[in-house]
Amino acid sequence: MVDRDLEISTEPLWTIPVPIQDRLKASLKDREYNHFLLCGVYSAVAITFLVLFGLAALYRGEAQFASVIFGFAVTTSLVYFTAWYWHHYSFTKHLLTLLMGTLCLYLFYTGGTQNTGPMFYFVFPLVAIFLQGMTVGLGSVVGLLLLTLIVHAGVLGFETERYSDTFFERIIAVYFIVAMRTVMFESFRVKAERELLVSIDDLNQLVYGDLTTSLANRRLLEKLLVAELARIKRYHADYCIMFIEPDYLRVHTARFGGGYAKMIHVLLAKILQVHLRETDIAGCWDDGRFLVLMPQTVPEGATALAQRVITECSKQSLMYQGHALKFTISVGVAAYKATTADAFIANATGNLAQARRDGGDRVVTN
Repeated sequence: MVDRDLEISTEPLWTIPVPIQDRLKASLKDREYNHFLLCGVYSAVAITFLVLFGLAALYRGEAQFASVIFGFAVTTSLVYFTAWYWHHYSFTKHLLTLLMGTLCLYLFYTGGTQNTGPMFYFVFPLVAIFLQGMTVGLGSVVGLLLLTLIVHAGVLGFETERYSDTFFERIIAVYFIVAMRTVMFESFRVKAERELLVSIDDLNQLVYGDLTTSLANRRLLEKLLVAELARIKRYHADYCIMFIEPDYLRVHTARFGGGYAKMIHVLLAKILQVHLRETDIAGCWDDGRFLVLMPQTVPEGATALAQRVITECSKQSLMYQGHALKFTISVGVAAYKATTADAFIANATGNLAQARRDGGDRVVTN
């Protein structure tokens, strides 16, 4: 039995329930930043052990060896905090791996304490593949192995008698085993992550909302467009649509990464939610374009609305990774002229393409 005291929901059809939305967003947090935090944990552990080893070397009277160890600790700290200050998270993992590899080569070349330096090689595969991922990390593991073999051959004045053949073979064998086990673990982790993304894609097929922008998704837009066209064919009402695409989106995404595209989509979605009319329906058509359905709208009204959105976008002060960027959009508006939904969309797409060819930051209507 229906509780008549319950209020009828006024949320749009495409709104994802808040508890589900929060759980999904929690599982799709910025991976780059999360990885950066894990790099910080690794850096803290590495710095702690380096300081302890440096102090132990000082206690033994090995001042030169201690200064090198302290140097690696200081450099690791500077790399991490520089990345944190400038928000350049991606390069941190590569520099930390490079520092670890350099330290391994140094300890192999000098022998460390009582020729135990090569023992640190067993840590490097875990660090490289964890920080850099499967492909790049495995390349770092192989690179360190090749450099070690070259040094062991007597390059740069290395004392080939420092390690016995049996000891060196054991080091290489265990290094290889640790690397293979790490690769297996990483492959299972990547597989689990992909399965999560597939599950989210499946969910997107069941709901009508876009998780990132809180607008309608393409699946809903297509259904609404087909239904609306059937209605206006019967009642001969005016109807317009417009495609919106941020200018320079692909160029800046290639330069700054996917975080820039996500920021632009969220910003543009907020502008549309504020400046569109209640009867208009905005949604994400694909990775680069937004589609707005405008019932009971003549071309002149749609053009005026598009120009208002263009003006609002140009007023935005956009900063990303320390760069001041211009935010403009191109808009293609099309009015319904007793045609199919595909032709209607194609007309608006063509007008959007014309606006982009004309330099962007404008609307083209027919």
